[in-house]
Amino acid sequence: MASIELEGMAELIDKVNKLGSKGEIIKKKALDKAGELVKTSMERKAPRSGEAKKHMAENIQVSKIRKEDGVDFVNIGPNKGDNSEFFYSKFTEWGTSKIPAQHWAENSLIENKREINQTIMEELKRGLEE
Repeated sequence: MASIELEGMAELIDKVNKLGSKGEIIKKKALDKAGELVKTSMERKAPRSGEAKKHMAENIQVSKIRKEDGVDFVNIGPNKGDNSEFFYSKFTEWGTSKIPAQHWAENSLIENKREINQTIMEELKRGLEE
């Protein structure tokens, strides 16, 4: 899955990180809101069959906040280790030897980069003002 770097927010993120548990709540709200924005975009872009059944577009998940190398993030959409009922979403995203990659999830993230940054910045500022 693709990732994006938050631009122009180092000072803001530092202030939030210094708040301890309150900062964690602020970051959760910001990442949840940005995650839902990307999820909605993925739901629109995900391939669907013509069959009347559940589709992966209706089952895109936003993970809980994770931390790696000191950076908070959420995973949205397909992942390579998915063994759920909708495991095939990873094949439509990354392709196989017989199916070309469609990159619908990655494109959702890339196309919304500016709005994601804006949403996170606004939520962090709002949290600091409370």
